[in-house]
Amino acid sequence: MFTRNTARGVAALACGAAMLLAGCDANSADSSPKPGATASVTSAPAVPAPVPGDAGAPAPAPAQAPAPVPAPAQAPAPAQAPAPAPATAAPESPAKVEQPVAGALWDPCSLPESKISAAALDTSTKKRLTHPNHPTWQMCQWQAIDRSFELVIGTSDRTIDDLLEPGTFQDLRRTEYYGRQVVLYRSVQDTHKRTCNVGTPAPFGSTELAVRTTKIQTDDFDSCADVQRMGAALLTSLP
Repeated sequence: MFTRNTARGVAALACGAAMLLAGCDANSADSSPKPGATASVTSAPAVPAPVPGDAGAPAPAPAQAPAPVPAPAQAPAPAQAPAPAPATAAPESPAKVEQPVAGALWDPCSLPESKISAAALDTSTKKRLTHPNHPTWQMCQWQAIDRSFELVIGTSDRTIDDLLEPGTFQDLRRTEYYGRQVVLYRSVQDTHKRTCNVGTPAPFGSTELAVRTTKIQTDDFDSCADVQRMGAALLTSLP
């Protein structure tokens, strides 16, 4: 009997010791269970409380964040020069007839090929001629495209009055063409009337156009009609 009671007391004592030990492991700050909370065998490790600083020493000032570095100032954009005004093309001047140097004779071989072609002349037949008695005169010759006649243009220091020296011409006719004085005549030496001439004044003296037919053994030609056609096509291009 004593032994059983004694054993019970020892067991109760051991149980109370166990409960006492369990209570010592709980957080001393709050040992009472919270309502609705479920006790856990393994408790979460306690977060150590910060050690309070010395009461006599001031708390260190909180570290200040570094001041932001200002962005580098951008240089102002260079001023743009105003765009230049568009160039205005100079008005085209009308084509001018090449004028000879003062005291020099105009070269008829310098006539543009377009003018020669428009007069029904073959540009590939151009030939420079020289007067046997007057080497300073300028003379140029072309053949008609159909080879029916040839044209010779000559320039000299002779005036129109010199060209019309009495006794040297026949079939004389005077007229004007675009304000220019023009004389139409034949040489008295041309007994077959194969050649006809047109003369006009020029700054250096005079310019003469001579058309000579190349037709043989026929009278079916009119050299004066041909030279008038040449004059109408070329006189405006002469100086």
